[in-house]
Amino acid sequence: MSEEFIPNSEIYSAPPGSPAPQPSREPIHITVIGSATGIDLVIKILHRLGFAEARAWSKPQIDPNTGRPMRVLTKWLRY
Repeated sequence: MSEEFIPNSEIYSAPPGSPAPQPSREPIHITVIGSATGIDLVIKILHRLGFAEARAWSKPQIDPNTGRPMRVLTKWLRY
């Protein structure tokens, strides 16, 4: 079985004198902090609006700053 090499643009070193490659994607982290019921409601609303699948959110965690429940979503922006 052969595997193809796919270069990682983040570690790619451009030749001297050429412009550095620009990333085409960027991770954006969305955090929802509040009561478990409130967080679930926001996630359901964003799902209905087509923003993100409900299963794309992290499992419930505790916010280290407030001690309240939180869930995180990573969206990848293309530009």
